[in-house]
Amino acid sequence: MFTTAAKIRSFSSIICSYFFRSLTRSLPLHLQHHSFSNGRHSTATIHHENPVPTSTRSLNIALIYLSKSRRFDSAISLFSSARSSGISPDFTTLNIIINCCSETSRSNLALQLFDEITQRGYTANVVTFTTLIKALCREGNVSNAFEIFDQMKENGPSPNSFTYGVLIGCVCGCLDFEKGLGLIGEMLGFGLEPSEFSYNLVLSGLCKKGMILAAAILYGRMVRVGIRGNVVSYTSFIDGLCRAKKLVEAKNMLYEMQENGVNPEILTYNSLIHGYCDNGQLEDVMEMLTFVASSGLHPNVNTFTIVIGALCKKGRMEEALRVLDVMIQEGLSPDKFVYSTLVDGLCKEGRLEDSLQFIHRMEESGFENDVVAYNSLIDGYCKMGDMEGAKRIFDEIREKGFQPSVITYNAFMDGFCKIGKSEVAEALLLDMEQDEIRPDVITYTTLICGLCKEGNFVKASCFVDEMLCKGQIPDAITYKVVLDGIRRECMRDGSENLLHILGELKKRAKS
Repeated sequence: MFTTAAKIRSFSSIICSYFFRSLTRSLPLHLQHHSFSNGRHSTATIHHENPVPTSTRSLNIALIYLSKSRRFDSAISLFSSARSSGISPDFTTLNIIINCCSETSRSNLALQLFDEITQRGYTANVVTFTTLIKALCREGNVSNAFEIFDQMKENGPSPNSFTYGVLIGCVCGCLDFEKGLGLIGEMLGFGLEPSEFSYNLVLSGLCKKGMILAAAILYGRMVRVGIRGNVVSYTSFIDGLCRAKKLVEAKNMLYEMQENGVNPEILTYNSLIHGYCDNGQLEDVMEMLTFVASSGLHPNVNTFTIVIGALCKKGRMEEALRVLDVMIQEGLSPDKFVYSTLVDGLCKEGRLEDSLQFIHRMEESGFENDVVAYNSLIDGYCKMGDMEGAKRIFDEIREKGFQPSVITYNAFMDGFCKIGKSEVAEALLLDMEQDEIRPDVITYTTLICGLCKEGNFVKASCFVDEMLCKGQIPDAITYKVVLDGIRRECMRDGSENLLHILGELKKRAKS
């Protein structure tokens, strides 16, 4: 799939072609068919006979040749030398060099030459304006580009499809797809038809931003004028529909794509597979994998990663492990994300030893491990009440030089509170302070919950005050923890502290 930058470069080559066709028409008739590649008239021969052209006409011939050969720096250098030797540029000369400036990111020089066109009594045409706008866009000077564009609309010459195409490519390159859509609307209002490239560029961007309705309207316009989507726009459209949970429409778009002779890529299928996985439709995932195989495509690492992640999320670990085996048989190496997903899934299933083996396997595969995978393992041990096992993994983290995170400590606190050791969980706050880790709302909620369960409402009240003082805003879960405590204790001794907690939370709880 082409990147936006690659698309813009491709469009620039179209602009260059348009520029030279227009420029050649401005030459005298006997020069329009002049051969610039003929040995007798090549620039190399010209330079050999005359290092600097002796007339404006011969200068223009040399500049056009250098420009067509994409030797833009050489053209600018020759222009400079010719001026120094007293040759006066004409309208054609200045247009050529403005285009060279555009191709070499010299918009300041392009602006100077543009002003010179007016000073010499020439009238800049649409090619001149478009080339200058392209120069400004290439350097990211979007505001100045639109100033020139507005000047065209106010004073002439009127912008044409190429002018709009340059600006559409520019704003889409800046990810401002709404502005790109606005420019297409403006073109249509002036009776100009956007190119297939412009349509597809804006359509892809709208889909990526989730603006599916706008994309659908634009696509309808494309269909009416006989412009087909390309693989990039179709894939983006399908991906956008999947993200919006419109999976039936996404699948229909896949069929339409194939009917229009556009072959889906593996990225297209991955979008649908991801959509089905997110929606828990694993049977449809298998159907898509069948389509992939029948089309002659091969699943890539991302395909397997999506499927493994979905299976782990559903707790179907044996199937996830079988998919991993298939992935390896296909000659694809699991990445760090695949390993981390499997570690997390195995931990949630209580298969802690298997999870640890995958952590070590990940390290043996050359991936630099981090605390995230270990956090899943620690959380697994804590949920099973095996605090010794969790401590063993924690020590391994320390030995390997990893810094525990707030998630690590939260897992420990939850584990100790669940086995009635909230005093140990409380002591962990000091360890967090030593590690310069700031407790979050989960930390305090876990501790408050543990203390309430043990009937230690005085301390629970103190930690609510501390949480608020440290700027941690209690959420709905914190609020629920206290309400549950009130129900359990039924206003027995110590309940005044619970009421204090509840009063504080009412002031700050999130809806």
